Amino acid sequence: MKKGVLLESLETILVVTVITMLIWLYAEGETIRTDDRTIQVRFVAQTGLAITVSGQEPGTTTLRIPATLQTSQGDWERIAEWVRDEIIEIEVNAPAPETAESEQTLNLLDALNNSPLADKRAFVKEVSPRSVTVRVQKLVTVEMGLRVDPGEIKLTADEPTFSHENVPLDKIQVELPVTDAKMAEDLKLIARLDNIDPNTLKEDTHNVRTVELSLPPELQNRPHITLARNSVEVSFLVDKLTEEYELPRVQVRLTISDDITGQYRIQIDPDTQKFIKVMLKGPEQAINRIKEQPDLVSASITLKLSDLQNDAPHDAPLDIDVPEGVTV
Repeated sequence: MKKGVLLESLETILVVTVITMLIWLYAEGETIRTDDRTIQVRFVAQTGLAITVSGQEPGTTTLRIPATLQTSQGDWERIAEWVRDEIIEIEVNAPAPETAESEQTLNLLDALNNSPLADKRAFVKEVSPRSVTVRVQKLVTVEMGLRVDPGEIKLTADEPTFSHENVPLDKIQVELPVTDAKMAEDLKLIARLDNIDPNTLKEDTHNVRTVELSLPPELQNRPHITLARNSVEVSFLVDKLTEEYELPRVQVRLTISDDITGQYRIQIDPDTQKFIKVMLKGPEQAINRIKEQPDLVSASITLKLSDLQNDAPHDAPLDIDVPEGVTV
């Protein structure tokens, strides 16, 4: 009989202990925990819309804001891996505007508590600021003309022509916010030639190059602009790549090898000029440098002992040294 009472007592103690542990574990899991985090909010809109955070640089779609998260201890341990980074990234959707553009004030506290944070059972207790104003605009498509920026390359009066995969072009479609559309209609996209090596171009011939397109200056700092294509083929005529120039006085210098020094006395024939005229042809820039610095061109003859077999007059080749790209 005593053994039965003892057994009942032990069973009672065990049940009470188990219930106590379960209550403690439940209470521990339900303990509220708060944690300060930085949330990077990215504001998005549906396709065909452009969004910018008001008061920020044009095109800004993200903000970093401090927030206080609140969740149970048990849930926190479950989502700790997800929020292990110092910055949590969350997307907040902006509704479409009723007109072509509008400013909308979004409640960040409500938006974040309806974001994936809520799916993780994390509650945003506090956020600063609590609301943000965004500007939402419709995107429209316009056609913009094309023009060439030749840089330092001189073109003829013939207008360059444009193509893409051998299909002639005179305009390209551009998608941009509705407020920029009117301005874009009077502007042209720019095909830049300044990255082309002038030495690869030919005169009096249609040069065809594929070049990148860039926005005109009036639109270069505007966000949300997309070109249907970023490059075009340009066919153009170069006006004048080379120039001829006569250098009237270039001194001919004599160079002898060491084995001749002290053994021979060498004189240039009096009937041979010690200064010569040199007709040069080359890129305009190189010729202009020679005009400013004539000593960039030099002439010389070189004699070696093997060239001197007797006392008779000897001929020696004349070497003329000119800058790269220049010919004599």
